[in-house]
Amino acid sequence: MQKSPTRKAQRGDRGPRESGKPAIAQEVMRMAHVRIHEILPEEVHDLNVMCVPPGVGSDEVSRLLEESVSAQRRAAAMGARVFGAFLGGEPVGRVEVMPIEAAPLPLEGDGLWVLRCLWVLENARGLGIARALMELALKASGHARGLAVLTYPDWMPVGFFEKFGFTVAQRSDPGFLLLRAGGADARVALVQVARDLAPSAGEVKVEAVFNARCPWIIHYYRTRLALARSISDKVTTAEHVIHTRDEALEFGEENLYIDGAPVFSGPVGLDDFESVVRERLARKGLL
Repeated sequence: MQKSPTRKAQRGDRGPRESGKPAIAQEVMRMAHVRIHEILPEEVHDLNVMCVPPGVGSDEVSRLLEESVSAQRRAAAMGARVFGAFLGGEPVGRVEVMPIEAAPLPLEGDGLWVLRCLWVLENARGLGIARALMELALKASGHARGLAVLTYPDWMPVGFFEKFGFTVAQRSDPGFLLLRAGGADARVALVQVARDLAPSAGEVKVEAVFNARCPWIIHYYRTRLALARSISDKVTTAEHVIHTRDEALEFGEENLYIDGAPVFSGPVGLDDFESVVRERLARKGLL
């Protein structure tokens, strides 16, 4: 899903776990049995288990977690910070913030930070977790010129962020690019990346552009690529794993692309995806 679905400045202060730095990394909030704190790179595995898709076998779970943890550590080296919420010891919420250069989104802007993936599991909602995570994200990015976030109607809706001073900087159907400006000169824009729209007449090309920090995202895109390949030998596939803004500016936003064009505006089920690929094959006389 485009939870984001699409990205290197000096890392912010990490707290007492690193000698001589302030205490954000040790910031802990308690609400009943909820514990919220910064997730260090070596702890990411414990948080990412909340993002494993249901029904996935244990071997695949291990691979998804290993790949997502590796991507998170790479992001951390570029300044990204992650905060997690735990209820009864189980992960139930998360938020990521990072310098714009480390965000896997095709954005223009200087001196900004970007918020990605503010998510609370349904069984933990109503406890104030989202607000607490948001406040930590704002504190971690407080030194930046502004904080940007790309939202969607069913994923991190605009109304929540407006409560924290965000305003709409750009409409990106079906989403909104929001900015919480730290000064009058703060600007952000979502770049529409030009892609090759002249595919071969003898094939249908399906591409997936995604970031690997989330196990769910990895599994979502790869299952659809595998399905596309199974439909016909006239389907070719490619995946582009993006880690940074520069890579997003090269390949575009996280999405599925068919013959170079983004066909879906959000998550698509396997049946609907297969129907679109078959329709494209039929249109080209390949099925």
